[in-house]
Amino acid sequence: MSLFRTAIVAIAAVVLSGCAFQKQAVRIEPKVDAPQSTIGSGKLTMVNVADERPRSTLGTRGVSGIGEQLTVDGDLPKILEASIVQGLQKQGFATNGPLENQLRVEIRNLDYVLNSGFWAGKLNIEFLLKGICIKGNARPYEQMYRGEYRKNVQIVQGAKSNNLFVNDVVSQAINSLLKDEKLMRCLAE
Repeated sequence: MSLFRTAIVAIAAVVLSGCAFQKQAVRIEPKVDAPQSTIGSGKLTMVNVADERPRSTLGTRGVSGIGEQLTVDGDLPKILEASIVQGLQKQGFATNGPLENQLRVEIRNLDYVLNSGFWAGKLNIEFLLKGICIKGNARPYEQMYRGEYRKNVQIVQGAKSNNLFVNDVVSQAINSLLKDEKLMRCLAE
């Protein structure tokens, strides 16, 4: 009977692990937590988001690169641009401005890595943005913004968890950018 139970458990593990590595696209829906203010005072500002990641995928859902690629559902730069515009408008900026007063946001990295350990794996998710205040041909202010998530896990994460974790790191970085007073003052000049 013990051999039978072992066989059932082994078969269930194989079946379930196959399901765990199906393709998955993360739906990015940042939660903008920009402060309500009048720092922008109606200043016309253009928002330009560029995707400069080394690869378009986030990583794989399995350990050590084994498994299906994790991707983003939709156009990441457009999704971020909409969130950043929303945050700037909350701070009093008019976001249909000219190239001479521009917030350029470069997506530098969005990485999802699951490293194996003895009893559990370590899930590391990182999102990196660079915000640049552009005034004509000058770039008077530039800053990097990071969102990070680190957690010990014992199973491959499902779609609901991955959406939650990835959106958390994206929201962290976007909100850090929108709360950067030096950047906001530069755009308001």
